[in-house]
Amino acid sequence: PAAISHDTPNLAPHNWAQGGRTAEGSRYTPSDAPVPHSVKWTFKTARRMRASPSVVDERVYLNSNDGRMLALDSETGRLIWEYQTGSRTSSSPAILNDLVIFAVRTGLVTALDRNSGELVWETDLDSPVYASPTVGDGTVFLGSGASKLFALDAQTGQIRWDSPTRDWVVASAAYADDTVVVTSQGSIVDIFDTKNGRRRLKYDTGKVRFGGAPTIQDDQVYFSSDGGRVWGVDRYAQTYPLERFIFHVKINLYVWKLISGRPVQRGSIWSKRVGGHINLPLAVTDDAVFGATENGVVFSRESRTGKEIWSTDVQSIVGVAPSIAANTVLLGTKDGNILGIDSKTGEILWRFHVGSAITTSPITADDTIYVGTEDGSLHAIIGNRR
Repeated sequence: PAAISHDTPNLAPHNWAQGGRTAEGSRYTPSDAPVPHSVKWTFKTARRMRASPSVVDERVYLNSNDGRMLALDSETGRLIWEYQTGSRTSSSPAILNDLVIFAVRTGLVTALDRNSGELVWETDLDSPVYASPTVGDGTVFLGSGASKLFALDAQTGQIRWDSPTRDWVVASAAYADDTVVVTSQGSIVDIFDTKNGRRRLKYDTGKVRFGGAPTIQDDQVYFSSDGGRVWGVDRYAQTYPLERFIFHVKINLYVWKLISGRPVQRGSIWSKRVGGHINLPLAVTDDAVFGATENGVVFSRESRTGKEIWSTDVQSIVGVAPSIAANTVLLGTKDGNILGIDSKTGEILWRFHVGSAITTSPITADDTIYVGTEDGSLHAIIGNRR
């Protein structure tokens, strides 16, 4: 088996160590999701849950959105320790070895000892932060409201580099190998070299705006827009300033109808319209991309071509991103249901009601589904076999 890097969060099947589970942002675990039978425990907080927890080795780490970073026992929900963050957050923590790394909206990035909850380091980015940190290869990648992407040393918090983005960043970055990808509130997707922060690709999608984080699978990066479109782009493509200027001129000529045929920019692989608004991250497996529109249409597309595999209307408003546990797509709805959907066919396999609108993406770790709700509850849900 491949060696496990000590600079990358633990990807053992029973763990979910950061917001997108992997640094690539796949939102996929090879572990099966239980068919829900009962709520094992519920932990109450003072405000609406806005970020999924991270789960590593029988502990649940939670940014509670009421100014606390919490460590809970995954079997009982018992509070082990808490840390006063001094600010609200919509950010999932990342767990790296013995560190819990998280950010709050004021721009303070903090690392705690995950066993004791004691402060290890903190770095002030001096700008608002809304996204969850992405950790890979010993580096914390985090976008900010100052239209920058930061790379921090995970062990010390020292800023290694920062690079400008087109607009402010509200979604997590995706990292793989020597590239890191970020979407901003404008129409630009930026791909940077992780070693020095140099921009390798500036991909312009037009006038659409992004809300969801990008995700990487092999040599492609996938992202969606609020215009109801899903994109597949070559993450190894590179553009240079003169080339970007020429493309910008051609786009304007096309818009003014002075040339026929929309110019194709470097990196384009496919772009497909799925309808509705997609302000949520996608989830990916080896051969498919999954997403959900706000009006409740869940879809699967071939990752190489964008061709539709299936589309299912769940008849409810969706406000959280899907995740995948083995062959089951998990989804939460505004009417308080968790849905399990067959990832191959789109068939709805089961529904489980938790009583309040679901406000965090359901995740699966150690035979348990974790989900947060509008009333400030974190629920740990188990199946018959436990």
